[in-house]
Amino acid sequence: MKELTDSAWATTNRVDNTPPPAVLIELQRTAELLQRIRNYLTACAGIDTPMSDISGFRSIPVNRGVGSSDGSDHVRGMAADFKAHGMTPYQVCQALLPKLDEFGIGQIINELTWVHVSTKMVAKPINRIITIDRHGTRAGILQVRP
Repeated sequence: MKELTDSAWATTNRVDNTPPPAVLIELQRTAELLQRIRNYLTACAGIDTPMSDISGFRSIPVNRGVGSSDGSDHVRGMAADFKAHGMTPYQVCQALLPKLDEFGIGQIINELTWVHVSTKMVAKPINRIITIDRHGTRAGILQVRP
């Protein structure tokens, strides 16, 4: 849980990022999702595949401070961004695509420098699997070259 609530932005700007009690159940589900993902990536790679740069829960002030909207799943404890050691975000997304339903991934986004996963199922199926890059938001997990 500590990994999901730590925020360098909150620390630097002295902003409280403590999740309210109502968010803790969702945050636990997100933590369990990340553990399933790590276990799976480790099994696929044949070596331990730790996650880093995890951004989970964000209070409204923190979420605004990092440039995200108040409607973000992060403020409800339902999302996390992460990197996986030894894998590109594209590779992580490709590995996870066949496991979305089994793992309880409601949305997956290749954000090029990290992967975003959410436990919340999106309202429009086209928004479930997307890539966000300099061209905007596009359907599918795309391998984007600089």
